[in-house]
Parts: sequence; structure tokens; C-alpha cells
Amino acid sequence: MRNLLTVIVALIWSVQSQAAELQGVGIFQTLNKPWFLTALYTAEVSAADKTAATESAVAEPERLEFKVLEDKISAYRFRQLWQEAFAVVHGDDVWNTYAADLNAFFELVKGPLKTNDHLVIEQEGDAAVVTLNYREHARLSSAFLPLLVSTLTARIAPIPELKAGLLGELPASEAKTLLLQYDRGEPSLRRIAETARWLRRKEPMVNAQASTSANLQAARVSTL
Repeated sequence: MRNLLTVIVALIWSVQSQAAELQGVGIFQTLNKPWFLTALYTAEVSAADKTAATESAVAEPERLEFKVLEDKISAYRFRQLWQEAFAVVHGDDVWNTYAADLNAFFELVKGPLKTNDHLVIEQEGDAAVVTLNYREHARLSSAFLPLLVSTLTARIAPIPELKAGLLGELPASEAKTLLLQYDRGEPSLRRIAETARWLRRKEPMVNAQASTSANLQAARVSTL
């Protein structure tokens, strides 16, 4: 019964997401250690628009999804992975501009992420809505999703294999295997309820810009 309800939740999510078009799927990994399966969805465009957009690497992003591959990813490791990715691509000005968004994004993970946890950043009007296991956990600025996508698909990308996957540049057989693996992984109802309880936890107030800037500076030094 629980498995059936999990499938129903996933189907509802799938129906709600049909307005976007899958751009590609890739693996977010560091030092050959896979952390997430990652899928990028972009706005649907006409054939004429696709022809006109061939010069641009990525169409307008609508949704970026992550499914956890590791048994556990601590909140510290989650933050560190993103800090290291940002350190490769961006300077202090970007870190400072998006400090509040970044801090809120990092802080929504209030315990270890586990296998098949489903993290989504989706464009919704003037906000980027972040959901974890089908529950909304944060609303960030509308520029946050394009920022994440541009970071992962930058000319000098932090994870070149992930960039290739998100841009749909992997061999067809490899892309198909990743997509099948992606579609199979779903959180259980027990896990959905567990991460929903994170919404009740109150975090201590901090200076978001100072905290995030300091942490990202440390990550930048570690990548040198």
C-alpha cells in the first residue's frame, strides 16, 4: 500500500511537470564519486525557436532536479559540494549578490540526504521554488535557478561530465541508461514524512551574506 501511494505521488508530480521539456540527464560527481543524478528541464519551444536557439547552450531553464545516489549526504557535505562548484566558476561579486538565496538553499537540508531523496528547483513566476520529496521548503529569487544552471554548464564547468549530460550531449545509450535509473528512484512515504518534519525546525538567525561569503571563500581557497 505504501509503495502504491508513493507511485501515486510521483505520478501527480509527473503530470504537473509536463509543461517542461527534458534537456538532459547527468551525474553530479566529484573524484569519481557519484552524489546525485541530475535532470534539467527547459521551457518548451517551437521548431522555429529551436533553430534560432542553436547558438545558445541552454534554453530557458524551467526545472533542475536531483536524486540522491549516495546512502547519505550530510548537510555539511551538501553545502561543500555547491561551494566547490561555485568556486570554480564565480567570483566574490556573485557570491555576495546571491548570499541570501545560497544560505537559504544550504539551510533547507536539516539532516542527511538519503538515497532517492528528490530535490527540485523550479521556476514559478517571480520565484524559484525548492521542493524536497514533493514538499515545498523554500522560495528563492527568480534568478536562482538560472544561476545554478549556468554554474553547472559554464564554459569551464566544475563537472564536465555533468555539463555534457545536462546539455544532452552524452551518447544516446548512456543517456538512456541514466534516464531509466533516474525514473526508478523514488523516496518512500516514510522518508517523505521524515523530510517534511524538517520544515518544523527553526534555525538560529545569522548574517546570511557574511556566513555564505566566508564559507565560499574557504571553498575557493581549497580549489586552488
